[in-house]
Amino acid sequence: MIQTLILYQYGNSIYHSLGDERTKNRTISHLRRSIPHTPFRASFPKSNATIKIPLIMHRMWRDEEIPVQWKSAYQKCNDIYKQRNWTVILWTDATIQQFLANHYSYILPLYDSYWYDIQRVDAARYFILYHYGGVYLDMDIGCQNKKDLTELIAAMELIRMGSMFPLTEPLGMSNDVMFASKGNSFFGDLIEALPTKNKWYGSPYLTVLFSTGPMFLSLVYMKYPFANEEVLALSSTYYSDTGTRFFFHLPGSTWHSIDAYAVKWLWRNSWLALVAVISVYHVRVTIGARLSKSIRLMRREVKSHRLSL
Repeated sequence: MIQTLILYQYGNSIYHSLGDERTKNRTISHLRRSIPHTPFRASFPKSNATIKIPLIMHRMWRDEEIPVQWKSAYQKCNDIYKQRNWTVILWTDATIQQFLANHYSYILPLYDSYWYDIQRVDAARYFILYHYGGVYLDMDIGCQNKKDLTELIAAMELIRMGSMFPLTEPLGMSNDVMFASKGNSFFGDLIEALPTKNKWYGSPYLTVLFSTGPMFLSLVYMKYPFANEEVLALSSTYYSDTGTRFFFHLPGSTWHSIDAYAVKWLWRNSWLALVAVISVYHVRVTIGARLSKSIRLMRREVKSHRLSL
């Protein structure tokens, strides 16, 4: 909770971010000059000694039958990047299970213990990117034909950044689009943190958010000692539906239930949430005080009655 409040206080200013309004609608040469200089750290992890993001696009769905609302965008994205000599992989529940059994069998008890399928999907994407490297896109993310993700990868490699995540609202980073080098050390930290965060957080939405989802990712980032030197944030200029966007967004959030909308409403109306918490606390204190007074009076009456006998 404390870390979440700190993240809320500082917002997205803590991230080493790629892209802002000054770089809007510019070419890759301008894009490269826009990135803040990051000095090379002598103790760079061996896994990041050579920053190379493989041209592999990872997608995930439960089986090979892509839902109709995403099928066209999914196929378009495949066609675009196969023409650019990328490898495109569709991971299904069965192939993910086999991959983990072959390479990371120790994680299967945790993987199988998750309450929700989306937790397994979240966890699997961290392992897959750590193992293979490349780019992960959720099914509700579409590709722009006139924009090439290879340009973003070139910018990352230029300044030796081995991973990148889009900034999201109201705070933190999202895991619906991810870039990573093979064996990336930050993804290694994400994997190591998974068992420690496998808890119930009060509601389905919060449990997913904090155990494997975007808040899990953002809080691990806060603890990562070399965050600003190795992890890049993709600003809304390149990620959102406006600006020099490399993606477009389709209806998604299939794992959201009613509690997700309640949490988001409270977050957007945080002052109301604060008033509610204070009100509940006040009522609790008032009732507690009156109850304590009643108990004391009752005890006195009982004592007086005993003495009179």
